[in-house]
Amino acid sequence: MPFETKQLHYNGLRRLGPKLLGRSFASLSPASRGLLESEPPPDVTISVGHRSVPVVRLLRKRSHGRMRSIHIGFPRVSPGVFDLLIATPQYPNPDHPHVLRIPFALTRVASGTGPYGGGEMQTLPSPRHLLIIGGPTSYWQLDPNVLRSAAARLIEDARRDGGSLLVTSSPRTPNAVMAQIEKALTDSGVPYAIGGPGKSPSYASMLSEADTILVTADSVAMVSDAIWTGKPLGLLPLAQSPSGKVLGRILDAISPGRPRYPRDLRFFWLGLSEGGLSEKPSRPSFEPNEWKRRIVERARAVIEGL
Repeated sequence: MPFETKQLHYNGLRRLGPKLLGRSFASLSPASRGLLESEPPPDVTISVGHRSVPVVRLLRKRSHGRMRSIHIGFPRVSPGVFDLLIATPQYPNPDHPHVLRIPFALTRVASGTGPYGGGEMQTLPSPRHLLIIGGPTSYWQLDPNVLRSAAARLIEDARRDGGSLLVTSSPRTPNAVMAQIEKALTDSGVPYAIGGPGKSPSYASMLSEADTILVTADSVAMVSDAIWTGKPLGLLPLAQSPSGKVLGRILDAISPGRPRYPRDLRFFWLGLSEGGLSEKPSRPSFEPNEWKRRIVERARAVIEGL
C-alpha cells in the first residue's frame, strides 16, 4: 500500500491527555490540523505515542468506522480503541485480544549500516566492545560501582583479545560519569573511541561496528536497539533511587503484580532476564526476526480486513 509519514506537532492542550481530549484535533498545532483536515481519512493509521490517540480516534470517526488503526506503545485508553496495539511489558496496558505484547521495542536505528561517522573506528581492532551509558530516571539511578566494574571487564577483555572499546552516552548521562570512563580508557592504553549526542562516531555506526554490546538498563530504546542487532548483549542493572523506593512501595501496595503507571521498567527487565540476558554479553534466547514476523502477521491481518 502507498503510505505517507506525517510528523504531528501539538499545542499545550496535549497535557489534558487522551481520555479528556476524546476524539479531537484540539491538541494539534494549526499546521498539523490543516494537514489532516485537508484530506479524507486514510484507510489505515499506524500511530506512535499517546498524544496521537485523540487524532486517530477523530479520523476513525470521520471515516464512519471504515479506517483501521494500529498503535505502538501505551495509548492511555482502552486497547479496544485500536485494531492492533503493539506494546512492551513496562506499560500497564490491560489484557485485550487486540494487544500484541513484544519483549523489546521497535526501533529506527538498530539496523543502521551507515558510514563510520568519522575515521576513529576504521583503525580500531576487532573485537570491538561497545558500552552504551544512559542516565538516571525518576525511580532509578546509575550505580557507579557497576559502571566501573563493567568498564574494567571490557578493558581486560580488549587486552586479552587484542580488541578495542567503543563508548557512547545519552543526553541523560552525567558528565562526571563520562569523565571517569574516559580517564579509565586513557590510562588503560587500550584503543578506544568515545561518542555521544551530536558527536562522531555516531550511535548508529557504533551499533553497526560493534562485536559485543553492554548497555545500562535505564532506556528501553537503547536496550532494544542493541537487541535488534542480534549481537551478544549484556545488561547493566540500575540502583533504585530513594524516592523510587518510597513511591514504589506505595504503588506496589495499591496494585501488586502490575506495572506502575505510566511505565515500570522492572517488567521490561523481567522479560529480558527470562530471555537469558545478564551482565555478561550473550545472545538472548528470543529471536528478533521471529517477533518481526509475528508483528507483520498481525498487522497484515488488520490491513486485509479492510
